[in-house]
Amino acid sequence: MVDCKDCQHFRELPGGTVWKRRTGCYHPELMEQKQSEAVHAAQEIPGDHRKLNADGACAKFTARRVDSLVSRLIAALRA
Repeated sequence: MVDCKDCQHFRELPGGTVWKRRTGCYHPELMEQKQSEAVHAAQEIPGDHRKLNADGACAKFTARRVDSLVSRLIAALRA
C-alpha cells in the first residue's frame, strides 16, 4: 500500500481553475497533458492521483529522496 504524497512525482500546486486540475501525478507517462517546453509548464495537466492509485499499488511509485538539513543548506547556498 503506497500513498501518493510519498511519491516524488506527486505535486500539490495552489490555484488553478475548476476545469483544470493542478494537484496530481506529474509522472511523464501518466500526465493528461504534457508540454515539451518549460515555458508552457503552467498549461500541463497532471494525472488524477485518486484514480491512478485507487488500489494503493501504483506501478510508477518512486519514494521521495530526503536529503539532510546540511546538504540542503549547502545546495541552497550554491544556487
